[in-house]
Amino acid sequence: MDEDVLFKVLKRQTKATLLELLYSTYYETNTQQRRHIFGGLIEESKPSKNVAQEITRESKKFYKDSLARVYYSPFDINSKNFSHIPEETEEWFEKLGNLLESSTQLTKQKEHTSAVESFEILYELIAKMEYGEEIVFADEYGSWMIPGNEQDFLDAYISSLAEVKMPDEYIKIVIPLIKRDSHSSFCNKVYSLAVKHSNKEQEKSLIEAIKEKNIKITSR
Repeated sequence: MDEDVLFKVLKRQTKATLLELLYSTYYETNTQQRRHIFGGLIEESKPSKNVAQEITRESKKFYKDSLARVYYSPFDINSKNFSHIPEETEEWFEKLGNLLESSTQLTKQKEHTSAVESFEILYELIAKMEYGEEIVFADEYGSWMIPGNEQDFLDAYISSLAEVKMPDEYIKIVIPLIKRDSHSSFCNKVYSLAVKHSNKEQEKSLIEAIKEKNIKITSR
């Protein structure tokens, strides 16, 4: 197809026709291609304050669908196809990344209760994925496939937790996040984030829990 001819024709089309073409483009492309074409627009969009409940509902539905194996697409792995990532697996990580981004925006908008509710759902689901529940399928997969910066997501999550949780509740959620981070050499610096956002009572409880559970903090 001639590029010059195509774009001359496109310039003569109505907005309705162009939108129809965009819809067609979306459904004719795979997850990676969609991210490349439309990703910048998604990153620029911010949820308004009146969609906090909608984000939580989406997270709950995503959790339910994931456990129902909607995104689980197994195949017989061999020496030729071992590196293949099913489209359903790509879609799952893309959806997860989008919901984490939306939850982070809730924190920025000081919608802390809704942010915590959504983050809790998503990180429970991440834990299930990391422990090998049949949610997605590939020869190798993991949290490194989540689009976006997970340290930013965790920063927002812990920030909102510190705003709405009493020390005992705060510790109950943060300690597993620190333990999880320890398994990847503290790459997300969760302990440092917890110290940064904790109030005095939360920080005191955090330090006591770290000592009691003998968690080795080697990086801050």
